[in-house]
Amino acid sequence: MINSILEKRMVNDGLHRIELQISANEYKKIYDDYNDEIAYEILNNHLQNRGDDGRPTNVQIRHEKNNNRIKIFADLHYLGNDHTTYRR
Repeated sequence: MINSILEKRMVNDGLHRIELQISANEYKKIYDDYNDEIAYEILNNHLQNRGDDGRPTNVQIRHEKNNNRIKIFADLHYLGNDHTTYRR
């Protein structure tokens, strides 16, 4: 699944926002449920694999049935960070 994640990033007035898109079929191979805790886990793994030390907040997940996609949204904070340990 990690190789099939599409990432989009936006910055608005200094606030970084990330969106991950995953095929629902790929997602269902690993997870049976859609909840923000799973989204947080996927996002943290994704950030760690990229070596990104952003701190995610406001993590949300959405299943878009019409296009068979799972979307994960979060704000990323960088200012004032010590190196993130990718844990809550």
